[in-house]
Order: sequence, then C-alpha cells, then structure tokens
Amino acid sequence: MGKIEKLMDFIWLLNSQVNSLCEPMMLTKNAVQQAREYEDIFKRGEIDREEAVIIRKELENSLIYIRETGKKLNELEDELFAMLENLTEAIKTEEG
Repeated sequence: MGKIEKLMDFIWLLNSQVNSLCEPMMLTKNAVQQAREYEDIFKRGEIDREEAVIIRKELENSLIYIRETGKKLNELEDELFAMLENLTEAIKTEEG
C-alpha cells in the first residue's frame, strides 16, 4: 500500500487537469454555437474585407492552439488508457 504515496502527486495533477477542463468545456459549447451564428454572417458577406482579414488571423491562431491542445489531450488519454488496462490486468492476476 505504501507505493500509492508515490503516485499521489500524479493523481493530484490528473485531478487538477480534469477540473481545469470543466470550465473550458462549457465555454467551448458556447463558442461552437456562436461560431455557427457568425459563420452565417461571413457567408452572407456582412463584414468588410479589413475586418475579415483581422478575424481570419485570429481564427487561424485559435485553430493552431486548439489543434496542439487536442494532440496533447489525446496523448494523455492514450497514456491513461494504457495505465488503466495495465492496472486492470494486474488486479485480475492478483485475483486469479
């Protein structure tokens, strides 16, 4: 049981990660809805070229950041899945 202490820093970090994603998840839902609404404005051409260029650059920057964050979250998901599989197998081995 003493080895769990070594893992608690990781568990604490993981729980912090999960908690820190709750608010961004809610904000993302709102942003998705707004993106759909603004996309209609862009399609109808209701924005002038100068504004469109500024918005385009901001959207590109956001997309880069979101993609990179998504990649890191996918890496974390893969690592956690592997850990869970290994722990599940270890538990089965002990029970058997």
